[in-house]
Amino acid sequence: MTDHLKVKLSRALTAAGIILYIPANFLPVMTITLTGQVESLTVMGGVFELYETGLVPVAAVVFLASVVVPVVKLVSLSWLLGLHGSEVNQSRRMKVHLFLIRIGTWAMVDIFLLSILVAVGQLGILASVQAEAGALFFAAMIICTLYAADIYKTHMIWQQPMPNST
Repeated sequence: MTDHLKVKLSRALTAAGIILYIPANFLPVMTITLTGQVESLTVMGGVFELYETGLVPVAAVVFLASVVVPVVKLVSLSWLLGLHGSEVNQSRRMKVHLFLIRIGTWAMVDIFLLSILVAVGQLGILASVQAEAGALFFAAMIICTLYAADIYKTHMIWQQPMPNST
């Protein structure tokens, strides 16, 4: 695959990630049933629930991994790809890209925690946890950003654009 096609694919994956981010945050990610009370939680609903129950450090980790990291990744990828072929801030863009590669999988911590909750939280009538559609959108968004950052290689930041390659 040529570098030109890699840039287009990376842009498409970033756009898909932005689109997937919307339902990932508005649809419930999980449904918790505790002694007959059913509660569906979005990402932010889960953060608030953790905070209100006194688990402030866990709420902070979930907020960072589920809200801050994905937004930083999407904004950074958009910035990198928007400036592709430009000589503007090439060294800074290189550092941002390396940062994106390093933090890439940390946003999957939320999905990992949800899978543990679903597996462990099955206590029959007393309690249960079910993954919901928002978790699928969230996982798909993270996968899109992981591939977008991986496909767009650091050497491409230094290349000049091909003629008629917008």
